[in-house]
Amino acid sequence: MGVESGLVVERPWRGLTLTFCPPRGFRVRADTSDVAFRLLLALGELWDGVQRAGVDPSGRGLHLTKEYLGGYTRICAGPGSHPRLIVEWNESSRHLRVLRCDDWPGFEATISATVAIIRSEARSRGLIDIVDAAFMKACQDSAPIRRTVCSMVSQQQQNVVARRH
Repeated sequence: MGVESGLVVERPWRGLTLTFCPPRGFRVRADTSDVAFRLLLALGELWDGVQRAGVDPSGRGLHLTKEYLGGYTRICAGPGSHPRLIVEWNESSRHLRVLRCDDWPGFEATISATVAIIRSEARSRGLIDIVDAAFMKACQDSAPIRRTVCSMVSQQQQNVVARRH
């Protein structure tokens, strides 16, 4: 017998309460140690170029916008027009600022489907070498980064935890 509160399941066991978190598909890890997140950054780098080549990368459910802010690139991504993830990335200083990181069911599946369609279309247009180089770089082990989570994001995550208990 357990208590279910949102996505967290609590079960008593030998006088203790065990808390089971949801599968990883619900929580986006805005961290470069996660391969799916690094693939999202690679998609952000390729996004404008594949659109100019006539490929519609949003055909598999990923909607992404980029803004150039001096040394940083702001990437807003989500399964619809409302972004679930907003990050600012500086490649040269390897600094990642997380501005928003909401729950995103099917994050890995969305990224995987988008990568697959872009690779397929790039192959038919003779651009596969450029696209694969970016994805291969994303799949390699990441170098250390400096990560900053804005107070708005950490406050939202604390509110979600507080509502679950």
